[in-house]
Amino acid sequence: MNTPSPILLKLSLALLCAGAAGAQAQTQGQGSGGLTGMQIANNGTPNGVAACAGCHGQKGEGNAQANFPRIAGQPQVYLAKQLMNYANGSRNNAIMMPIAKGLTREQIDAVSAYYAVIEAPPASPAAQAPAAQMKRGETLAMVGDNQLGVQACANCHGPGGAGEPPTYPYLAGQHASYLTTAMKEWKSGARNTDPSKQMPTIAKRLGDNDISALSAYFAAQPAPVSEARRTNIPVGSTARPATAVSSGSSGQGTTATQGVGSEGGTPTTGGAQGVGGGGGASGAGTSGSSGGEAP
Repeated sequence: MNTPSPILLKLSLALLCAGAAGAQAQTQGQGSGGLTGMQIANNGTPNGVAACAGCHGQKGEGNAQANFPRIAGQPQVYLAKQLMNYANGSRNNAIMMPIAKGLTREQIDAVSAYYAVIEAPPASPAAQAPAAQMKRGETLAMVGDNQLGVQACANCHGPGGAGEPPTYPYLAGQHASYLTTAMKEWKSGARNTDPSKQMPTIAKRLGDNDISALSAYFAAQPAPVSEARRTNIPVGSTARPATAVSSGSSGQGTTATQGVGSEGGTPTTGGAQGVGGGGGASGAGTSGSSGGEAP
């Protein structure tokens, strides 16, 4: 009897893993009435809830022109919480509120689990903002601003905005238009889902120019792979690089370790810096504690 070569064994194992990942994405989170997350995402529900793909794209890539965010690869806990926030009115959006209210909790969990494990196509390169604006965005994202009392976004969202699952979503590769809108919602109170008041406080301390700079900076970063895939991909590989490129002022910039954030709430430019620290803002919150939650 011939023994399979090591190369064939590795190839077979890779195919099995790929098949298992695909099956998980298709059947993840069985919803009420036997609907899978994929069915809800692509076809909606029998009671008239619209398919998510109609606005967020076939692979959850979003739509920058229509201001629909990229949701593929976001943490399941975070996505489910946003849908529940829309349903209970703590997050206000004329499109999402009726959709969320039409879903059962089982369906919310199912569709959130589906989007958490699928991969969207790489985001289209964002229009390059002026160098000074990109530098300001990078400073706010990675260092913060002592004079404004604003801590670095990286404290909770990870270097380069790679996210800190399960609570904090990635910001890297998200559409700039959506990030700007989200910050303005925090600022106006249209979004009221942060018990620690960290995000509303930060948003109110940032002027329109700073919000635009942050949005441009994060939109220019490469979106991370889904957390489900990342945990099974060796660090340093092409799919999970050890560093994430920062745009900086030159369009190339520096690098920062991907997926490993500072301790949430820990100031990076001195003790006078901003809100945060502990509790919901620490990055260890649950689905019921959304401190420092995110755009």
